[in-house]
Amino acid sequence: MMKNLFYSLIASLFLFAVYYFIWGGKRTGNIETQYREPILNQLKLDLAQTSPLCVYAGPFPAAINTCIGCTALKDAGLIESTPVSEDGGPAREMYVLTAAGKIAYRDDQEPNIPQPRPRICLGDAQLDKVVDALPTMQLGATRYLSFKYRLRVNNPHPLLKEGVPAMKVPKLMAKDNVLDETFTTTAVINPGGKDIYFDGGFRYGKWVNQK
Repeated sequence: MMKNLFYSLIASLFLFAVYYFIWGGKRTGNIETQYREPILNQLKLDLAQTSPLCVYAGPFPAAINTCIGCTALKDAGLIESTPVSEDGGPAREMYVLTAAGKIAYRDDQEPNIPQPRPRICLGDAQLDKVVDALPTMQLGATRYLSFKYRLRVNNPHPLLKEGVPAMKVPKLMAKDNVLDETFTTTAVINPGGKDIYFDGGFRYGKWVNQK
């Protein structure tokens, strides 16, 4: 009898683990209250410091051999380039802003960023709302919390009416300045609950097979 009880306990623990890791337990639909404020504060900070609507490149015009991010910007029609040579030296590319690029280009000082960062931005991204969330999952001392959210765009660039695939930026929804895509990420919460970062590729629960 004790043996059967032992095996029943093991089976129950296994099903409990599967329930939380594969199915995600009871879905909350929103971020758990305990973690909601620190997670959203960190997300807002990340959006301000490394916006998905910006490519950090420049200043322009620039005559350089290598330009990180310039291929996407050229494909988006925000910059263009021509080969140039000075004093018979090796040819380099001269990158200049197009008319659309001049609208998007920024070189002003950003809050809480010590050095100026030239950048081309399609607008200012901010959190619109959280649309779904899973319960936290704990592995060792670290907790994970997956959630889905939408982004609102202030000062949207005209190109966002159709989206900019070259920069992996979707179009705006028809009736609002909200991107027509739901983003999924997982907050990685280190012990203490204050040190949080995001892993956009980690999935668990009902979303374990989603991209």
